[in-house]
Amino acid sequence: MITVELDKILKPIISDLYRLEESFIKLKFDQPTYLDHGDYSTNIAMQLAKKLKKSPMEIAQKIIAKVESEKVSFILKIWAVNPGFINIFIRWDEYFKTIHGKRDKHQVIESNAKVIVEHTSINPNKAAHIGHLRNAILGDTVVRMLRHSGKAVEVHNYIDDLGNQVADTLVALLHVNNNQSEEKFERFGDYCWEIYSDLNQHYDRGEVSTEKRNEILHLLEKGNNHIAWLGYIVAEKNVEEHLEEFKQFGIEYDLLVWERNIVEEGFWEEAFQQLKLSPYFNKRAKGELAGCWVLDSLEPEKVESDAQYYSEKVLIKSNGVLTYTAKDIAYHLWKFNLLEKDFRYKVKDNGVWTTSNFGEKRDFAHADMVINVIDHRQEYPQKMVKYALETLGYHQQARNLHHIAYGVVNLSRNTAKSLGMTIKEDKKAYTMSGRKGVGIKIKDLVTHMTNAKAMENLKLDQEKAHQLAIAAIRYYVLKYHTHTDITFDLEEATQTNGNSGIYLLYTYARMNSILLKSTVELDVEYTSNPFLNLEREEHAIFKHVSAWEVTMNRARMEYEPAILCVYLFELASLYNTFYSKYPILKGDLDDQKKRLMITQIVFQLFDDALDILGLPKVKNF
Repeated sequence: MITVELDKILKPIISDLYRLEESFIKLKFDQPTYLDHGDYSTNIAMQLAKKLKKSPMEIAQKIIAKVESEKVSFILKIWAVNPGFINIFIRWDEYFKTIHGKRDKHQVIESNAKVIVEHTSINPNKAAHIGHLRNAILGDTVVRMLRHSGKAVEVHNYIDDLGNQVADTLVALLHVNNNQSEEKFERFGDYCWEIYSDLNQHYDRGEVSTEKRNEILHLLEKGNNHIAWLGYIVAEKNVEEHLEEFKQFGIEYDLLVWERNIVEEGFWEEAFQQLKLSPYFNKRAKGELAGCWVLDSLEPEKVESDAQYYSEKVLIKSNGVLTYTAKDIAYHLWKFNLLEKDFRYKVKDNGVWTTSNFGEKRDFAHADMVINVIDHRQEYPQKMVKYALETLGYHQQARNLHHIAYGVVNLSRNTAKSLGMTIKEDKKAYTMSGRKGVGIKIKDLVTHMTNAKAMENLKLDQEKAHQLAIAAIRYYVLKYHTHTDITFDLEEATQTNGNSGIYLLYTYARMNSILLKSTVELDVEYTSNPFLNLEREEHAIFKHVSAWEVTMNRARMEYEPAILCVYLFELASLYNTFYSKYPILKGDLDDQKKRLMITQIVFQLFDDALDILGLPKVKNF
């Protein structure tokens, strides 16, 4: 990246001029707001003035003189501005020829560290909705960012097939006279969606006892009985449909981890023996938690009003049932290779590896870092998993366990109304509820987007409309900052202009068309150097492109794809302004070459960025 190259040039010069250790010199480069002030600026002269007992302008002038004497090929102009700023104009043709053009598409980070990213992890009891999709898209994009930087990443999808939701679906199948006709459902998950919400109405009216759920939970966890086998079938079929849906978004997994296998392989028993050695894990003899095994917090958190946030975390209930957090602790000990036990593995028909109660040994897990993509409502259980690692003495692993806590997806007033929800005057966002059967299923969303009027106006065939629908949905989800809640609106999501995935693909297709039509050879020498007199719009593009690596690194370090969305939308806007003002395939030959080079550079960056964001590359409309 260009700031690194500037650092390599200026730091040794300053060190030689003033006999300073390079480690002491902290160069920071900013991009001035106004183009006339240069492409980059640094205040290093002002930083050093007090130590050197010299005026900032004197220091700046001396540094500039030395830089000019070394004739750096990609520095067009360097000058000082009161009270001591050093401003720099870049010679962009040289920069892209000598530095930017030689960079690898994937920057390799010298590290053998293995990262496990767990995402999606939907309850396998019904069809998936757009809230689940946000998790999967966000997790998949984090994986793409990490792999782009050279990291070895293993993607897990944890299947909670022993939880309340699967138990409830079994209660609905076995103990409730459902009014739903199987004939009207194309998919099993859609049928489960309806009977699950129907069951919860029976619970609310007292027509079915929740004891039925508890009975089934015991049988699921016990395994090797007709209820457990039926539970496996229900979960397997729902997961099969989930994977099929996510695959159309380019989302894939290295390993499916089933909760039942964690129990069957005895992971919890081994984790339990480790935890029993900790003074913070014990069985309560009296009080509300009598008979429960509880993990106490070293430093009880200050709790405001939410009763679920307390300093005692139950891992085993008084009836012997394990909590989700207990199994999650065992799972994370395995992720970090802190258990002697391991799974066996097999490949499913769709090519995805899965844990199994029979199969072969494989080299999964052994992670140096673990990243979990789970919504912010699970922040407390995630903290308890990290805390469990701490209490067991696994301090490094606890530091390397990261939770990406994203906001939930709600429905806009108009979208909620279209689903038959009761609308209130003062309410703008409406919560989806699987219990009530209220939400937008992924299949329905893709169908709506593919057939939207906005797509019809583009006059696309069905396959291309489907690709654009996928791009629109992925981008719509990613452009919101991770920690913010999304108020999803169907109309807004189908926009084809402005800050949308379709606008980005339209720009990408435009550049592709220009490059295909061109007959000019870009590697032929210029008769003059048109890069010395760039138009403002051309200069603005180069300046923006030069910030790509910095932006990419920031997005990766913060696990924040929205940063890339902002960057790419701004670049698309800059390019389209440039395109509308200057002819690219006409006019002076040198100008054509320059503008084609600009188009090619932006196109290559787009090609890279679309891969990272997971947007389909539609090259013509």
